[in-house]
Amino acid sequence: MNIQKVTAIFDEFRLKDVEEALIRHGVKGFTLHPVRGRGGYFDSFNENHLIKHIQMEIYARSEHANNIAQLIVETAHVNADSEGLVCIIPVNDLLWIHDKRSATDSDFQFHP
Repeated sequence: MNIQKVTAIFDEFRLKDVEEALIRHGVKGFTLHPVRGRGGYFDSFNENHLIKHIQMEIYARSEHANNIAQLIVETAHVNADSEGLVCIIPVNDLLWIHDKRSATDSDFQFHP
């Protein structure tokens, strides 16, 4: 299997721009989770000091994962301390529930 998972955590206000950029480049599927956390910057106005962000997960062909990660970084960047991060991890297997088969490279698109 030649698939990797791109996980990005970024400011929720950048979500629309990130979604539009991914769709323009042929990425059709991603999963979103609202998350809260603390990194180098914390919200001193909030009682628990946690920042609201979005976590996005995208499965991609290995040869496209770095380009997708860079696209997210470029699109989500606003030069603020609390912008988040992007990571890429290998996927050993990925199974589609709807047709009970393993995913293949051809299931994932990206147009540079």
